Amino acid sequence: MNKLIFILFSFISLTLYSNDGAYYASGNQLIPISENEVSIRKEILTVKRIIIDEIEYVYVTVDYTFYNPSTEKTILVGFEAPSPSGDVNGFPKNGAHPYMSNFKVIMNGNSLNFKTAMVNTKEYYIKNKIDAKTEEEVLGEDFNSNSPEFYYVYHFNAVFKPGINKIKHTYRFKMSGSISDFYSFDYILTAANRWANNQIDDFTLNIEMGENQGFSVRNSFFNNTDNWFIDNGRSASSNGLSTNFITYNGKISFKKKNFHPKGELYVTSTDGPIKKHFTSFDSDYHNLPSKINLENTATDFENEDSYKILRNLPFAIRGYVFKTKIIQEYYLSQSWYKPNLKYKADFEKLNTIEKEWLKIVKSKE
Repeated sequence: MNKLIFILFSFISLTLYSNDGAYYASGNQLIPISENEVSIRKEILTVKRIIIDEIEYVYVTVDYTFYNPSTEKTILVGFEAPSPSGDVNGFPKNGAHPYMSNFKVIMNGNSLNFKTAMVNTKEYYIKNKIDAKTEEEVLGEDFNSNSPEFYYVYHFNAVFKPGINKIKHTYRFKMSGSISDFYSFDYILTAANRWANNQIDDFTLNIEMGENQGFSVRNSFFNNTDNWFIDNGRSASSNGLSTNFITYNGKISFKKKNFHPKGELYVTSTDGPIKKHFTSFDSDYHNLPSKINLENTATDFENEDSYKILRNLPFAIRGYVFKTKIIQEYYLSQSWYKPNLKYKADFEKLNTIEKEWLKIVKSKE
């Protein structure tokens, strides 16, 4: 006999954004509500940053391999997505999440149809059905488009045959951001522990943020970089709370067997408006560009260390490896910096703009 069981994908906002930023969405695992027989044999989670018409999106692809040890069962699967908040337009878009699109589910080679419901309580699955609300009910008279108090449930029926079942789930959403970082997103990993095996037997996480990108990953589900692999880039530094990664191109990957996550995935750009736009350079707070412009590249500095770092920018652009620790450590934190042991610093070989800019900087010592 087929069983009808409800499980859900869940989007949870873990960060509060005020008017200086915007939260759009975050990702999660499949979460079982009453099913306790099916286990996750393998999961490949891929998150990829793509810019379209100057808008940054994160494309999420999750490849699951499930194992059902018993008879065939039909499961009602939901994908729960809270409304956006902060500097956003929180009105529903045709009854769906305004910043989420390209939602697709393929199970065992077959594309599954889905529906979208708006709900305003956590206990919305009542008497074997979703207690969906109308747009008029969720908006009400005092609707605040920057802080909606309802969320969305994308739902569909999935037939789990005995043995191995494969689900491929894809979607995209606009990346969150603020004045301190260009982009950020989070993904709930610990929900996977609710499956029968209380873990993911074989887990792979791929993060692809693009060329010459610097970003941090919070040390919430790992203690060191032993399980991380970098295609073309480097792990820059760790402050105990997070690890900075730099990718020239390609991706970074986290791989672990018998993965029982104890924390979530948080990814944040190490660059942002505050770090990029300034008139006086402070090495503790600011990033430097990979190309010098006389009109926009700062020539003022806040302290002696910042001056030493700033005046060496033309040579860092060419990959010079500095012997002075504070200078080298700073440039290793810059996503565009590529150390080149063969390069020898030569002022005469700088271009005209760089020479003129450097003379201005040195005149202010």
